[in-house]
This record gives sequence, C-alpha cells and structure tokens, in this order.
Amino acid sequence: MHISLLAIFYILITDNLFKPLDSLILISSLGFYFMYGFLINDFFDMPYDIAAGKKRAVQELSKIAFIGTILSVVFISALHLLYLKEVSYIAIYSLSYLLATLYSAPTIGFKRRTFAGIIINALIEKTLPVLAIFSFFNHFGIDTLIFLAASFLLQVVEITTHQIYDYEADLRTGTNTFVVDNGRDRALKIFRYFVTPFSMVFIILLCFLICVKVPYATFIAAAVFITYLVIFLLVSKGSLSMEEKVFPLYLSPLYFLINNAFPPFLAFILSIVSPLNIILLLVAFGSQYYLLKKSSKLIQEKVITRTEIEDT
Repeated sequence: MHISLLAIFYILITDNLFKPLDSLILISSLGFYFMYGFLINDFFDMPYDIAAGKKRAVQELSKIAFIGTILSVVFISALHLLYLKEVSYIAIYSLSYLLATLYSAPTIGFKRRTFAGIIINALIEKTLPVLAIFSFFNHFGIDTLIFLAASFLLQVVEITTHQIYDYEADLRTGTNTFVVDNGRDRALKIFRYFVTPFSMVFIILLCFLICVKVPYATFIAAAVFITYLVIFLLVSKGSLSMEEKVFPLYLSPLYFLINNAFPPFLAFILSIVSPLNIILLLVAFGSQYYLLKKSSKLIQEKVITRTEIEDT
C-alpha cells in the first residue's frame, strides 16, 4: 500500500490537484483490493499452510464464514468502482483482481509456477495498483515509467526474500516456487548479484525524481541517509545486531524512503496546501502503525527486525 500512497500523493502535488474525497475513496478501493488478495491467497493456501505448520487467524473461521468474508470484500470493492467510474482504472483494477485470484487458485496457481510466480506477484502487489492510480488521474509520462519500474522491482525484492525464508516450508509442501526450483543457494546468489543491484538503480531513480519534483524532499532523504549511516556504524561496531539475514542493509535507506518517509512527508505537504487534505495525512501516518510498533524492538533490544519485509 505504501508505494500506492506515494503515487497518489505525488500526482496530487505535481499536478496541483485538489481531490481529497476522490483520493480517499481511491485509497479505500486499493485497501479492499489488497485485503481480497490476502484473503483469497490464504483461502487457497490453507491446506499448504496447515501442512507447513503455519498458523493464520482465518484458519479459525468456518469455510462458509471465510467465503462470506471474501464475497463481502468483493462487493464493497465493486461499490468503490461505481463511485470512481474511471473506465481505465476499473479495467486495470479488475485485471488485478483476476490475477490475484489466479495467483493462488489451484487451477493455475501462478505462485507455484517458479519464475512466473515472481512476475505475477510483482504485478498484483505493486505494479498494477500503481498503474491504476496513474490511469485514474490520467497522468502519463517518464515519471510514470519510473514509478512502475521501481514498483515492480521493489516487489521482486520482497517476494524473492519471502520465498527464501519460506524455502523449507515450501519444499515440505511441494510448492514449486522460484527459490524451490533453483535451490536456496543459487536463488540467494541471483538475489544478491542481480535482483538487488538492478532494483537499486530504479529505486534510486525514483527517489531522485521525488527530490526533484517535490520541494524539500531532499532534506528528508538526507536525514534518512544520515540516520542509516549511524546505523551502519553501530552495526559494524556490534552495538546493534540484525535479525534480517537476507535483505541487505545497504538497500534499507532507499526502501525506508519509498515506503516510510516520503508518503507521510508528501501528505504533510498536501495538508499545508489545504486543511481538508489532513485526512490524507492521517491515512499516511496510519499506514506506518506497524513500523512504529515494531521499532520498539530496536530501542529495547537493539535488534534491527525484518520490518522492511513484513510491514509493507
């Protein structure tokens, strides 16, 4: 959701738009889409999760209640589209819904189709929602391509990391992910020497774009990099330890900027432009709840958790 919020706030600022209600409903529609994605994935993955010993809250629901919840989310999503009415947004949104279903549905199950699973996951989690946002505002340009490329690669980093951690469980349940198909060691090499460097190029490009287009964003970027420089030094001296073993620390400041620093900052800029945009600022702050909650572990235990992966 964070990259989607960033895209919305960026367009509102650069296009000088005042659409607090439309933006709020747009955010809500995306929220229900992501909710559907998680629910349908957990629904079809339930046998695999149980076999792997993973516990999900939805496992306590009856099958009828689970299906009823999913259908309710679909219905509410449709109500959002009736209000938004933008044909291109509806088309991309519907395509995202379809791919999110096919991603885990047993008939096709893209997530169990190695490399295709990585591609489809990157599309449904970030790329298509961001494309839908740019389409809704009819904003197309070089910055659109930069946002889409960075969104795609951000999720490639996340899903690959997720699959590396889930390697043993996926191996036990016969889930043929990209990492299972290639082996953990080979997948780690691909991740470290290809996925991460290639992703950094476009994430840096996106950060640079925002710093150029949005006033004072450079100061936020500088503050984040200084903070992470201190963290690097503390880790090297052993004053801080890392729980994260796969996601590289050098990518963290860029990741933090895109997901955690820029969205609230851009929402703050919008709230200065008009007090009615404060609702967007509240949404931006609310999106950081789990990050703030888990940051207490850094303070209390001096351990950097896997918040980059888990809370986005």
